[in-house]
Amino acid sequence: MKDRFFGTFLVVISALITYTDKLGFELDYNFEYNSTTNFIYALTTTLSPIILAIGANFRPLRISFIFPIFIYSANLFWVLSDNKSDMGYSYHYAFAVVICFILLILFVDKFIKKEKYYKNKVSLLEALLDLKIAIHEK
Repeated sequence: MKDRFFGTFLVVISALITYTDKLGFELDYNFEYNSTTNFIYALTTTLSPIILAIGANFRPLRISFIFPIFIYSANLFWVLSDNKSDMGYSYHYAFAVVICFILLILFVDKFIKKEKYYKNKVSLLEALLDLKIAIHEK
């Protein structure tokens, strides 16, 4: 159970580290970037999927994936928007993406459960028929 919570923690942290460029600290060396915030944003957007992949191997709670999906989609809408000084409606669009993601997961989960139910029903009927044939053969 500790592994699941550690994985959940890593998944949530993978989303939240992309906002560390907003903390407002400066570095002496920016690795040839224009500013510290650009360097930190590039670094954290590179590290974030790696941390997410590591956290996903610990079988985190599925609800924790809402955080990276929200953050990544908000960042995507911000990158594609005209106004780079403000997030604008990016959070609203990201919220809509999260809702669509949740609905998709619920739909797929229901479909998988239905398929498992029918597979179990068919295998049970096959087993009963095999048993009936075995009883009548004796």
